Amino acid sequence: MKLKRLALRGLIILFVVVVLCMFFAKTVQNITTPKVQTVRGSSGRFEEKMTYRATLHFPETTEFVVEDALKSAIVVDKVYVKEGHWVNEGDIIFTAKLTSFENDMKKIQDDYNVKARELIDLDIPNRRLSKQSAQNDLYDAMLDAQDALSETMFSARNEALKSEILLPSDILNWERSMNVAKNLTEDAKKAIQKSLAAKKTFDDARTDFLNSYENKKIKVNAETFKYINDRNAIIKAMDEMAEQMNTLDMRYSILSQVKATQAGYIASLGVVPGESYDGIRAAYTMNTEGTEPVLRADVTNQTRAIEKGTRCEIPLDEWTSERTTVEDTTIAPDGTKYLIVALPEKMRGEASYYVRSILADGGIDVNITYRAKQASTLLPASAVRSDGDTYYIYLIEHSYGGILATNAMKVRKTTVTVLEKSDKYYAISESFDWQEIADREDRPLSDGATVMNYVD
Repeated sequence: MKLKRLALRGLIILFVVVVLCMFFAKTVQNITTPKVQTVRGSSGRFEEKMTYRATLHFPETTEFVVEDALKSAIVVDKVYVKEGHWVNEGDIIFTAKLTSFENDMKKIQDDYNVKARELIDLDIPNRRLSKQSAQNDLYDAMLDAQDALSETMFSARNEALKSEILLPSDILNWERSMNVAKNLTEDAKKAIQKSLAAKKTFDDARTDFLNSYENKKIKVNAETFKYINDRNAIIKAMDEMAEQMNTLDMRYSILSQVKATQAGYIASLGVVPGESYDGIRAAYTMNTEGTEPVLRADVTNQTRAIEKGTRCEIPLDEWTSERTTVEDTTIAPDGTKYLIVALPEKMRGEASYYVRSILADGGIDVNITYRAKQASTLLPASAVRSDGDTYYIYLIEHSYGGILATNAMKVRKTTVTVLEKSDKYYAISESFDWQEIADREDRPLSDGATVMNYVD
């Protein structure tokens, strides 16, 4: 009986020792074995939401030069628009002051008054003489024909020089030169023909005037002839001065208030208040009629091909956004690759607040959801590793022991082919249906290592 008690006590002690050993062994194993989470891949098309900073871009622009400023120095007074503003035809772009307007106008008026007094002084002593005659009219017609001939000859010579052809000094030889020259342009031929017609008109006018000396009905005495010509010359000079004053007034009207000649956006400004403008450089630039501004994002370092028609979203504030699409991908002369995104209709036209805001802020965010064309295996980014040259994962392998043995989990290093990747997901070409993959290990893993699941 005593031996039985001792044997039972010994068995109890042995059991306790075994249990303690197993407990401490399990504790040691828990401490030394890497812990992992297990994940499974899912089949689907890789998607990623990408955000680009896009700037406003005008694909086509037209420069507007105020050429009248070449003839009248102006100083910009006030600019009424800024870059990005929408203007309608006739809206004021800027106002200016003509620094020499008053002096120029006074000079012409003074000269006009002098000629007016000359006309009075000429008419008083010749008040009994006729103020017009057919002979003087023929004389004036001859002078006008001579002026027209000089202008057409000058123009014809310039057009011929463009074809590297020098016309003879005698206009009578021009027709032969025109017929012989091979490289003469159509514009040059028309200019020569116009000169030849002007030459005939002058010859006819000269003949008519010379014949007037033989026509007793229209011939006047020398005193009357001179008086009428002197008077006509003064009146002609006064008419030219009046035209100069009208032109100066019109130029003042144009330059004092420079207005838009079309509706559209102000793409850039070349004038600054307080500075002079020379009439050579562009005063302002607008989008070419029939074109619209677009959003342009630098995607030079983007490897994904974003197709035309891809949907985009432009956040306007914390709650609202506008949808649009990708129009194209272009490469600038400097090699920069740009994504061209259509500006939504709500943000265009007279609602140019958005255009001005984009320009003022230096750009706007554009969200694009990229979606792969084909399905693949999707894995959490943390489950895919890389050694620099290749990508790999750790597949979980289970081994099951006997009654007293512990079930074991080991990892097997497996190379994978990465098709797409983002901060959250990787798309791989291989399929691992229903297989567990190690993820988020608490320490570095190695091929064949025993691992344990995290215990919640």
